[in-house]
Amino acid sequence: MPAQATATERREATRAKIIEAAMALIVECGYDAVSTGDVLERAGVSRGALYHHFESKTELFAAVVDALERDFIVRLGEAVADQPDPLAALRSSADWYLDEAMRSKELQRVGLLEGRRALGWELWRETIVPHGFTVLVQTLEAAIEAGQINAADPTALAHLLLAMLLEATTIILTAPDPTLERQKTGQAVAALIDGLATRA
Repeated sequence: MPAQATATERREATRAKIIEAAMALIVECGYDAVSTGDVLERAGVSRGALYHHFESKTELFAAVVDALERDFIVRLGEAVADQPDPLAALRSSADWYLDEAMRSKELQRVGLLEGRRALGWELWRETIVPHGFTVLVQTLEAAIEAGQINAADPTALAHLLLAMLLEATTIILTAPDPTLERQKTGQAVAALIDGLATRA
């Protein structure tokens, strides 16, 4: 880090280092098997530095989930940036998400398998809502405004679509043949999204 870095920049760098270390350890070992001591050792920071940023292991894990969601939504935006309209973006987003769930160990372990259980449903929900969930609501609002999908409360629709995608990823990741299940489940998800579309 440059010598002229401010105290705020140094604090943020330390915080990011702790989150990165915790993310790697949780992916490798699972939340329950990781102690704050393990994180300290991996990050190379003092216990005081860790507790300056995070009051508990739960708060640290919430920050890990938040960091994952921030990165996820940036990459999702890049993946669907060339879609011509909101409904196409919705379809493409769901498809990309299912593929990402298969290839990303971070999303599998932190976002899907460990997140809800370790944080509890309410804290997990509070952590993800400012990111992917908010973008999903905005996409649905745009599709409704464009007359592409039938009018319904976009927040309620977003909750239901998120539940569908979470269940879909669970089915895929726990299947004997995830690749085959990805194909079948992806077709079902596409059919359900298409069912929202208005008919001429």
